[in-house]
Amino acid sequence: MKAIIISEDLEGEIKDIRALEAKINELKELKEEKETLIKSVLDNAGLEELKIGAFTVRFTNVVRNNFNTSAFKKKYLELYNSFIKQSNYRKFSIV
Repeated sequence: MKAIIISEDLEGEIKDIRALEAKINELKELKEEKETLIKSVLDNAGLEELKIGAFTVRFTNVVRNNFNTSAFKKKYLELYNSFIKQSNYRKFSIV
């Protein structure tokens, strides 16, 4: 077994990361609340676009075509497998 000597306060760094994650989540919730308010104003007024001071706010319907990978895989498994591309990456997590 290899001995590792750590001179940095990694536990303190991890605690800081957790505190930052909590703050980020709190700010995301606050942002979503404010967005919901603005969206409801636009909906109630029947508008997709509204100029508010120096800002233009848009709340528009968007149509997007997605490829149904699951259905394609079920129907054309061999073809699906011929286009699979493997990739590698490193994942960082704190548990």
